[in-house]
Amino acid sequence: MSKGCSLNDSWAARRSELEHQDLLQTFAEVAVAFAGFSALVSVFDRRVENDDPRIRHYRVRVMVEYSLCVVVFSFVPYLLNATLGSEELGWRISSGALAIVWSVVGLSSGRRARQILGRSALSAAPAFATISTALGYVGATILLLNALGFSLRSSGASYILGLFFPLLQSALYFLRIVVHGDPLGGRAA
Repeated sequence: MSKGCSLNDSWAARRSELEHQDLLQTFAEVAVAFAGFSALVSVFDRRVENDDPRIRHYRVRVMVEYSLCVVVFSFVPYLLNATLGSEELGWRISSGALAIVWSVVGLSSGRRARQILGRSALSAAPAFATISTALGYVGATILLLNALGFSLRSSGASYILGLFFPLLQSALYFLRIVVHGDPLGGRAA
């Protein structure tokens, strides 16, 4: 009887690993699509009245940075798992690294927005900035908790959930670029 349980447990663990792998690959593909879209935006850049080119450039840059972060960190856990031989440790180290990198990218993009606008993005486009900032904090918190060993269902599932937030932020910037306006209010970054 115990042999049957261990086979079932082994199959469940392998199936979970495959699900994580498929999700991370999908995240990477979507993020590459966002980054590729930004290249099209630069080639077919259409000017809109009262649209500051610095803001347009900022939006594309942030979308690319978040997308590249997702692409790179979609593969990091598997490189660490192969190197360390411990899936749990690989997910936790990946979570900590992503939380740090993503925090630096987020703080850097906020600093650039203030330089362009001469004020904070929160005061210029309160709805968008609030949503984007909240996504950043929620994602970083999930990742930091996972890195410290406090995961939701599993460390892999927590990592994937944490990685989903920069993808959402990239999608928000994608929408802002496509609309050339602000679907969530305000005109600025």
